Amino acid sequence: MTPLTAHCACGQATITVDAAPSMHGICHCANCKRRTGSAFGISVYFDRGAVVGQGGQTQVYAFHHPAMNHDQQRHFCVRCGTTLFWFVSNLPQQIGIAGGCFAGADLGEPDYSANNDQREAWLGIPDAWKR
Repeated sequence: MTPLTAHCACGQATITVDAAPSMHGICHCANCKRRTGSAFGISVYFDRGAVVGQGGQTQVYAFHHPAMNHDQQRHFCVRCGTTLFWFVSNLPQQIGIAGGCFAGADLGEPDYSANNDQREAWLGIPDAWKR
């Protein structure tokens, strides 16, 4: 597979993977909405071993997500504040990367939608996606 590089908004921070995603979907929880400032978050998960490069400087903010009962460590660009990637305690072998940070790359269509009870009423989900 051709390596894929995700960039923050200003381009200072990057992360590169060289494998296909293990999960690719959207989440409608309030936490993801706040992370993205949008109606949902696009998350692309890879095996941690797929990371072949990381550039620029990030800071980490960590917290416990009580509704999901897991801990998260989110890495964000020190210059523009974009959340670029994260680790979740209940997925210890995975790294999550913000799907929008792969702008211009063809990741294919997401195949799942999580926390649909919090989905905006105007947002439709393809029938083929897992829920």
